[in-house]
Amino acid sequence: MRLVSRLVLSHALPVGLMVCALVVMLGSLARISSSLKEVRDAELGSLNTEEAVHRAAWAVEIAVRHGAVDCEHGRSSEDAAHVIRQRADELAAVLEAAGKPVRESMLEPVRGYQALATRVSTGDTCAHLLTTTTRLERERLDEKLTDAWISRMFELHSALLRKDEESGRAAGSALSSGIVLALVACVASVLLAQRLARTVTQPLASLSSSARSVGRGDFTVTVEAQGPLEVYELAEEMEVMRRRLAELESLKQGFLASVSHEMRTPLTKIREALALLADGAGGKLNERQARIVQIAQVACEREIRTVTTLLDLSRLRAGAPLQRKPGASVDEVLWAAVRDEDIEARERGVLVDVETPGEAAKAFLDMVLVERAIANIVRNAVAVSKKGQHVRVRRDLVPEGPSGAAGTWAQISVADQGPGIPPEIRSVIFDAFVTHSVDSSPKRVGIGLGLALAREIARAHGGDIEAADDPAGGAVFRMWLPLEDTEPTSRALPPHV
Repeated sequence: MRLVSRLVLSHALPVGLMVCALVVMLGSLARISSSLKEVRDAELGSLNTEEAVHRAAWAVEIAVRHGAVDCEHGRSSEDAAHVIRQRADELAAVLEAAGKPVRESMLEPVRGYQALATRVSTGDTCAHLLTTTTRLERERLDEKLTDAWISRMFELHSALLRKDEESGRAAGSALSSGIVLALVACVASVLLAQRLARTVTQPLASLSSSARSVGRGDFTVTVEAQGPLEVYELAEEMEVMRRRLAELESLKQGFLASVSHEMRTPLTKIREALALLADGAGGKLNERQARIVQIAQVACEREIRTVTTLLDLSRLRAGAPLQRKPGASVDEVLWAAVRDEDIEARERGVLVDVETPGEAAKAFLDMVLVERAIANIVRNAVAVSKKGQHVRVRRDLVPEGPSGAAGTWAQISVADQGPGIPPEIRSVIFDAFVTHSVDSSPKRVGIGLGLALAREIARAHGGDIEAADDPAGGAVFRMWLPLEDTEPTSRALPPHV
């Protein structure tokens, strides 16, 4: 699935939840509106009709009351009867025009007022109005009409309370549902964002790790990643690139091995010929000729060493098995490597100090390769040192190896008093063919194979090499080699050259 589809789906769920919350709230508002409309249509509409009937009936009561007062003051019965009949006709018209039925509790006193108005307006109105019977009947009708209206107001109040409670419940339900859905939407958004981030960042982190490994020259790592289709396609392209680079690396190593092998044979013959010349096989040499032959021998040995380094490096990177020897002494290998470089160091005026404290330990080593690795490190330290400076070589037995690996390890430290490691090559100092001049040192720029081969040899034995600046000045190289699980021998080599 492509990233855009994942994004759409991840955003659709919280949006859908928020839409549900909105729908719930709108539904609650619709219920509240429906309740209010029901009150308005059913209760208030009926109340308006009953209020008009009540007002008309009360107008009849007022007319009768005023007629009785007029009769007591000697006014004409006809005037009182006219007003009473008029109010009775208005009451009848209101009852006829009522659009909604009037409650029976209200109709009973209303009909009583209609009957009273009819009786008192017929015949001698004043005589009827001033009787005790009429007065008592008025009081009874007045009480019934008032009770009916009060009862109607109580019913309306009760109905409004019920609708208010219903509206409150609906609003509370809508609010709680909205809050719950909003919280669910927030939590879902966070979870989906985290999941989406993992589906993108984890594959990218894997690709980044693979790219770093390929950049360091490790072409054995397989580039693969799961996740969005774009990341998957990127992983496929990187895997194609890795395979192509691995093929090119294989071709390069094969080419170097082939060239080195082809160069080694004529160089060996040249070395033999120069040795014969130096021994006087072609006639005695004068001092100048002997010096020329010596210069040629040094140059030939340097080239043979370069070719041998190329062959060893190609063999190690091709995965050729090591010629390991069980029970090999780390100290013997160390001393052999130092002896090989001590002659050149003395010519340069550099002193090589060796310390092997404690007991000598055994290891499962390819002695030739390990000797060559140590020699390369010592040679590098001598090359950056000036006349009169010291190179300190020390072997220690330590309980931790590279990156804190547990076990028993032999740590070989080579420290010089040179200018240190240039910052620009600090991260690539062990890469093959990386060369850089070192200021304030007599070292010549080579082809950058010695330290690269030393690291390959250390790693092939399960160890490693690191380089750092020595606090006392100069640089220090540390190489770790794992030791056998056997008791160390009691024989130790002498502490100095």
